[in-house]
Amino acid sequence: MIRFDEATDAFDAAKARSGERGKLDIVFPDDAPQEAIVLNLPEALVVSPDDEIRRKLTEILCHCGFASILASTVAESKRALAQHDVCLVLCVERLAEGNYQAVVEFVKKFDSNVPVIVVSRTGDWPDYLRAICAGVFDYLAYPPIPGELRRGIRNAFLQRQRQKNTEKVEFL
Repeated sequence: MIRFDEATDAFDAAKARSGERGKLDIVFPDDAPQEAIVLNLPEALVVSPDDEIRRKLTEILCHCGFASILASTVAESKRALAQHDVCLVLCVERLAEGNYQAVVEFVKKFDSNVPVIVVSRTGDWPDYLRAICAGVFDYLAYPPIPGELRRGIRNAFLQRQRQKNTEKVEFL
């Protein structure tokens, strides 16, 4: 297994070229001829005004096999959703220009199958219920309890896959 910092060091030395949407060609600089490595990871949007929270959530997503798209505002998250094929959104409870509900509303208008997971430092039971009623897939503590956020990410992704498969069957 490659540690997170080793992978970061390797990618820092590599030359990245953006290819098709959701694909990234990585070519490592050395003298031997080699094929480009194509990463085709599912993309997740991380929305937080806090750099440290975005870094931590990105690290967790990386360990779960996702590429992260980062946004610090609702406006940035709207642009990211329009430009990327996002299959999951992780959002903090409070943003500079509002809260997670603005992100949830836009996500549901854009693609109702994209699950949104909200992380909160202060949330309690009434906050959890409000979030679920607003259309959030899950509402979890931050900093994350070991394994809990990974479980939420996995469940959200699996539910999205099941919904996509059901839509294909109904369409045929």
